[in-house]
Amino acid sequence: MATIYICGVDSPHEEKDGFVDTEKLKARLKSLKCAVLNPSEMAFSKMSWSDTLNNRVELLKKSQAVYVLPNWRESIMARIELTVAMDMKLHTFFHPVSNAELKRLVTTLDG
Repeated sequence: MATIYICGVDSPHEEKDGFVDTEKLKARLKSLKCAVLNPSEMAFSKMSWSDTLNNRVELLKKSQAVYVLPNWRESIMARIELTVAMDMKLHTFFHPVSNAELKRLVTTLDG
C-alpha cells in the first residue's frame, strides 16, 4: 500500500481560495488503496518549530509520494517539506490531479 503525504495548508471542509477539502482528498486517495499522512491533523502544536519539522521529515521518509496543495507557497513548512520530498525523489502530485491520472500515478507507486 502506497503512503501519500499531504503537503500544504488545508481546509478540512470546503474548497475555496486555494484551499482543498482534505477530507474529500483523503477519501479519494483511500479509495485507491493509499494510506494518507496529513500532518495538519497531528498534534504538533505543542512542539517547537524544529521538533515539528523533524517529525514531518520522519513522516516524509515513510511516504512514497507527496500530494501538494495549491497554496504550498504560503507556508514555509510546506516549502521545506516539498524540498525534502524532492531531495528524496518522492513522486509528487500537484493539485488538481484528475481521477484517471491519480489512479495511474498511484498504480506506479506499488510497483
